[in-house]
Amino acid sequence: MPSPLVSLIVPVYNRAPVIGDAISSVVHQSLQDLEIVLVDDGSSDGSAEAALGAGGRCVRVIRHDRNLGIPAARNTGLEAARGRFIAWLDSDDTARPDRLAHQVRFLSDHPEVALVGGCTGRMDWHGRRSGRARIPLFTPEALAPGLLFRTALAQSTVMGRAATLKQFPYRAEFPVCEDLDMFIRASQRNRIASMPDILVDRRLHAGQIAEIESDLVRSRKRVLFRELLGKLGLDPTDEDLDRHITLGRAKHHLLPDGFGAWAEDWLTKLRDANQRARVYDSDGLALACARMWLGLCLASAPRKGPGAGIDRLLLSPVARGLLTHEGRAWVAQALWVAARRNRPT
Repeated sequence: MPSPLVSLIVPVYNRAPVIGDAISSVVHQSLQDLEIVLVDDGSSDGSAEAALGAGGRCVRVIRHDRNLGIPAARNTGLEAARGRFIAWLDSDDTARPDRLAHQVRFLSDHPEVALVGGCTGRMDWHGRRSGRARIPLFTPEALAPGLLFRTALAQSTVMGRAATLKQFPYRAEFPVCEDLDMFIRASQRNRIASMPDILVDRRLHAGQIAEIESDLVRSRKRVLFRELLGKLGLDPTDEDLDRHITLGRAKHHLLPDGFGAWAEDWLTKLRDANQRARVYDSDGLALACARMWLGLCLASAPRKGPGAGIDRLLLSPVARGLLTHEGRAWVAQALWVAARRNRPT
């Protein structure tokens, strides 16, 4: 039996109400040279049966006898994948019709890139799109330093060369943040990128936010970010490290007084440290820092008024990262994605 061009892996655990939507979105892709590898991680609600009902013979099911957790489920999928390219889709998300075709074309046109993600739309539990989009950094020069702050790629949008992805299995010591850990390791040996296209619609629900902000997530991020900051020659205090983690998701927090002043100083310190250590592309890090600053200013605006947020953004030297060639290109691409966010891709 010939190997498919793409293996799309869908790990699932108790997502019977929505897994059919995910599988159906793959079955109806414009690129058809693919296999769907569903890893049922010990579900008790008939998730695998729901997936088979939506995809039939297109779905290859691999079952765990019990719930082993997301790193183990992802690794089972990696081991089973037979395609030249491997793509991921979370069980509660849906892929837009040309997602796989666009990514195969991108990786074929950019042989220096090992894995590529993209932008995501948003939908509620019932599949209704919100009209909003998450727009990541795009170039390898910006994405690598972007991982200093948060998961700069949406796992559900990722496609990579199988030979590369199989070199970076997910680690059991990261039952959460397993994607961030893998992206960091992959980016240190490869070039990674994102496309300025909405490839996937993410189904958002309250349980995700609770998990994202859990104590376990923060503890795993402390391990990852302390190591990355150490490569820049920095030895952050526990307080600075916790604030650094908060900065990566500022919109989800009630920020204390003085946080903006700390953040401006901290982002400047990161750029200065990189000038000495030369770990990251300087314009790429400047853009990653400016994007964090932009997010912080927007998160602060409702409390201080939109004018105050814009003033602070424009007056800060950190914002100059948006004015470099790297920054201007990202702004133009982000505006283009935002203008097209409701169109099928």
